[in-house]
Amino acid sequence: MKWQGFFDRKNFRPKIKEVPKKELGIVVVIPCYNEPNLYDSLKSLVNCERPPCQVEVIVVVNHPEGSSNEIINQSQKALSIVDDTNKELGHKNLRFLSIPAFNLPIKHAGVGYARQIGMDEAAFRFLSVSNYNGIIACFDADTECMPNYLVELYRLWQKYPKTHACSIWFEHPIDGGEFSDEIYEAIVEYELHLRYYNLASRYIGFPFAYHTVGSAMACSAEAYVKFGGMNRRQAGEDFYFLQKIIPHGQFRELNSTCIYPSPRISNRVPFGTGKVIAERITKKDAIFTYNLESFLDLKPFLVEVEKLFDASDEQTAQFINRQKLLVKDFFTLHNATVSIRNIRKNTSNAKSFKKRFFLWFDGFLLLKFLNFASENFYEKKPVVEETIRLLSLMEPNTNITSNPKALLALLRDLNRKEYVVKL
Repeated sequence: MKWQGFFDRKNFRPKIKEVPKKELGIVVVIPCYNEPNLYDSLKSLVNCERPPCQVEVIVVVNHPEGSSNEIINQSQKALSIVDDTNKELGHKNLRFLSIPAFNLPIKHAGVGYARQIGMDEAAFRFLSVSNYNGIIACFDADTECMPNYLVELYRLWQKYPKTHACSIWFEHPIDGGEFSDEIYEAIVEYELHLRYYNLASRYIGFPFAYHTVGSAMACSAEAYVKFGGMNRRQAGEDFYFLQKIIPHGQFRELNSTCIYPSPRISNRVPFGTGKVIAERITKKDAIFTYNLESFLDLKPFLVEVEKLFDASDEQTAQFINRQKLLVKDFFTLHNATVSIRNIRKNTSNAKSFKKRFFLWFDGFLLLKFLNFASENFYEKKPVVEETIRLLSLMEPNTNITSNPKALLALLRDLNRKEYVVKL
């Protein structure tokens, strides 16, 4: 059985002694490393409307080997918070559980490993109650959600039971009294970058332009096992995990609820929200993003790629040579003619050819393309500047402002529109 093989390969042993109830339908997994706001996140889940199934919240309290006494004490405090929350606020359909993952090897310690520990446990618990379509939701220990979060997750899989995974609508707090004005200004630009990247990818015809935010994603237990589970990356684990799933279809956006990730400063990971905010404030400079020209140069290739189904190797090479120099150099570097020949050999019509092409030119390769472009052709630009350029193409009749908050509101509105993948 593939499920058993998945756990056998990992030499998996369950870490939670409490037996799951047969009504288990949702498991929320929270990695927790040196987190002072864990209780607020747990309380946010307590305040959620209750779906008609058992919900478990698994908090993976972790720290690497060699951690300071302060961090070790914070880990012990986090375990107590989970236990106290379960005793005081848990109920028959909502249970809070913890996994102490202390002294993790420095080589692997990080958010990816912590998510993996929790998600593996969640999948095993669903296997234990024969619920292969149970929902594994990722959350963070500094994140909050709308009260309908759990109910909307449940409804999504009830309506579309074959769903492999989903991204969940998110909005960073962009004003208030909890953080400094500098942090709010920085997080506006960072979310602009995320939505600019997403919408620019959609504009040029890339079919897998979905957000991959670790605290705002979920998958079925079946898909988790089928696609190999979570990785141990110390950052970007969310992107790499979802990119294994997205190209195979049955991926959805859940926009009827909302996750509120924290905009706080953090230096715990090599890149990501906290790191970007810290650098933005330290350097007192704008957040930069990929030059729009990089996307625009790629658009003609993606729009016409289906024509290569009937092309010979020579015609494919000619097609590539007609592209902008950036595109030509990148696809030559990556032996595109050979890859496209192999794709053609394994497909019987233009539609299946296009679908298989985007299994090759996936989110990983798009990111490589954009990095190649920024290193060799087009320098990155301030995100506000590029956002205005993109909006002028996407919404030419809209009165576009240079105010970052107003721009973010426009991008959020555009991002909420249903995204229909055409393959």
